[in-house]
Amino acid sequence: MDDMKKKTTDTIHVWGQKKAQKHETKIEYKDTVFAQEKLSADVKNSSPYTRLKIVMDYWCSLWFWPIDEADKLPTRSEFLEDISKLVEKRADIIMELDANKSLFSDTMDEDIRQIQLDELGFIDVNELIAKSDRLQVVQEVSAKQKFLHWELEFADVFAKKGGFDLILGNPPWIKVVWNESGIMGESNPLFDIRQFSASKLNELRSNTFENYPSLLKEYTKEYTNASSTQNFLGSNTNYPLLEGKANLYKCFLPKAWGISNSKGISGFIHPEGVYDDPKGGLLRTEIYRRLRYHFQYKNELSLFQEVSHTRKYSVNIFKNKNSNIDFLHISNLFSPQTIDACFEHDSDEEVGGIKNNVNKWNTNGHKSRVVSIGKKNLELFAKLYDKEGTSYLQARLPSIHVEEFMSVIQKFVNYSKRLGDIKSTYYSTDMWNETTDQSNGIIERNTTFPDSSKELILSGPHFMVGNPLYKTPRKLCPQSSYYDVLDLTIIDDEYLPRTNYTPSVSDYDNRIPIVNFKGDRKKITNFYRYFHRRRIDSSVERTLIPIISSKGISHINAVISFVFEDTNNLISLQTAMQSIVFDFIVKSSGKEDLMAEIISIFPLIETTDNMKSRTLLLTCLTTHYKELYEEQYNKKFTSDSWTKKDDPRLNHNFFTNLTPNWQRDVALRTDYERRQALVEIDVLVAQELKLTLEELKTIYRIQFPVLKQNENETFYDINGRIVFTVSKGLTGVGLPRKADKTATPYKIVIDGEIVEEKPLGWEDIINMRTGEIHRTIIDDTMPNGPIERTIIYVAPFAKCDREKDYEVAWAEFERRGNV
Repeated sequence: MDDMKKKTTDTIHVWGQKKAQKHETKIEYKDTVFAQEKLSADVKNSSPYTRLKIVMDYWCSLWFWPIDEADKLPTRSEFLEDISKLVEKRADIIMELDANKSLFSDTMDEDIRQIQLDELGFIDVNELIAKSDRLQVVQEVSAKQKFLHWELEFADVFAKKGGFDLILGNPPWIKVVWNESGIMGESNPLFDIRQFSASKLNELRSNTFENYPSLLKEYTKEYTNASSTQNFLGSNTNYPLLEGKANLYKCFLPKAWGISNSKGISGFIHPEGVYDDPKGGLLRTEIYRRLRYHFQYKNELSLFQEVSHTRKYSVNIFKNKNSNIDFLHISNLFSPQTIDACFEHDSDEEVGGIKNNVNKWNTNGHKSRVVSIGKKNLELFAKLYDKEGTSYLQARLPSIHVEEFMSVIQKFVNYSKRLGDIKSTYYSTDMWNETTDQSNGIIERNTTFPDSSKELILSGPHFMVGNPLYKTPRKLCPQSSYYDVLDLTIIDDEYLPRTNYTPSVSDYDNRIPIVNFKGDRKKITNFYRYFHRRRIDSSVERTLIPIISSKGISHINAVISFVFEDTNNLISLQTAMQSIVFDFIVKSSGKEDLMAEIISIFPLIETTDNMKSRTLLLTCLTTHYKELYEEQYNKKFTSDSWTKKDDPRLNHNFFTNLTPNWQRDVALRTDYERRQALVEIDVLVAQELKLTLEELKTIYRIQFPVLKQNENETFYDINGRIVFTVSKGLTGVGLPRKADKTATPYKIVIDGEIVEEKPLGWEDIINMRTGEIHRTIIDDTMPNGPIERTIIYVAPFAKCDREKDYEVAWAEFERRGNV
């Protein structure tokens, strides 16, 4: 190989460098050297390259052997015999001479010819292939798969330097799977547009093959290719670090490390899956030893237009030499220019959030965003985001926006008690599978108001942070957007929302999981339970959506629930999880699903009376929570108070008027008071974890851009009702920004008199200082509906400043001795 390169390499003069002796070779000569000396074209004795290539192709072809050629698969001894013929000098192999072909290329030096004959003998690979059915299959498979053998094609690079100095790539972000509908759908579109049971699918496949006889061959070919690729990429022999995960971009990483020399640098753009895959620990072990820069992007500016705007990916720079853990990390990037700006930044200005002050994706750089990650950091991540005992080398990598967040994570890890410490006293489940349990006849799709809580099966949109009665499905509910927001000020004391699913078997009750706490066996629905939405979406207002459910209720697997032996632990978990402090940890994890194993690692905080009271008052909205409220009630609740002393939108007698027995006025029902309770829980949880006020404000400002946007554009009337909001989760709440001329007219009432009646928008009333707006709607959220009712908004209107509210609450709780 080195000799061929010398023959075909010309001198190129580079400006500024000493001129070497000029050497030029004709193109025709170069082509002859390449074709004959390397590829053995038109010569009888095959080159070492040609022999080795067919040997290496042979081994690869075994993974991709066509099903219809299975009778030609070699035995182990046949395979070794074929290889021996190709790589050894054998006296028993007789090759026919060809008068039209030379034994060697005319361009080959005599000494090299002699070495080849002495060491390898004389063999014509093409003649050998023509005499072997097996090698003919190898040749066909190799031509289709186009195997690339790096060490062979770049033998000189490996011989002189041990591999490549630099490798760059944007590998395919594709998981290799067998997609039957792709090939079958071309003949029968039903495969593409419908979901079939296994038995129905088998029947339809057989019928399709009968109707389209030529399809079977194409089907077999595609299946062979897909399954062979899966087996090759998923083999521990070929890619041991991937643990059977056949994802193309992941395969590129160990391949690049393998073909780089000891000082080689490689850079790749790829998805973030390698950093949060629960089964990716082995690969992360090798990544962290090589990683030098990790720049994580969100595709919100559509730098990659072919993938979703919410997709996360990263630029990763690796140094091939294993060394101590030491890399720089920047997350939440939207533009490459931000990276340079972060490294060049040198001022004391406040670090920006994920969005800027005009609600645009923040592309400004800041030195605090360059987070240095070493062994100690990975140890923290392993303790907080992974199972107990996970090595720091296998820790999942969270999205850390600023260096200051490391102290927050440290405080989480330092907390003395964790949910997992009491694992024998709780049980978690995802309950009914939305797909399979419908197919199995356990539940059925049936949107209706349930007669009792035992018939209510919750879905994710039913509830919001701390609010078990957030929305109800409409009569026709084909998707999650077909839910209406509930008005907590008017719901009946025994209200239950519509359910999209109902029990469909007579022994449904017997299929509910049972827990055994201290020998007492009970169905999990006999308990008040903790629920949270399973799916994590960091692009919405809140990522972590938890509630306490009433007894009797079930749920589909879009929800995870926990049942506790001790109700105090239930209150503790709900209190913590509804705070933005815990939500921050979930957001930063980078996960897409919030499973029970993750929650078990979280702190189980000690709840104070003022924490417990706020959690109960947010939760206990109906008589279905009567037992919980009365069991947890404490006389100290009545001596509590709001931290905002003079705010007219808060009922300052609320805590004083609490009673030991549940009645509807013990629940927080207005939008404003419920928001204030959550703000104060944020502060109390932060103080319990020993965070600082600045850390809490930084978490909010940086990690909750949608919540911040909604807070900036949500206005309340004097009674605490939302009169205008931009929150996408509160569609239909308050007035639209601009008047809809076709809408039912609103009434403007001042001093009890109607002064005007017309369609209104928020922009028409924003400056009102007195008076009322009367809005008549048709409400179909109640069992006796639809009904016509009037909503009254009383001026003046005001919005909140969450950071200032944090400051006020923090100071007040400090004054009370909560810290």
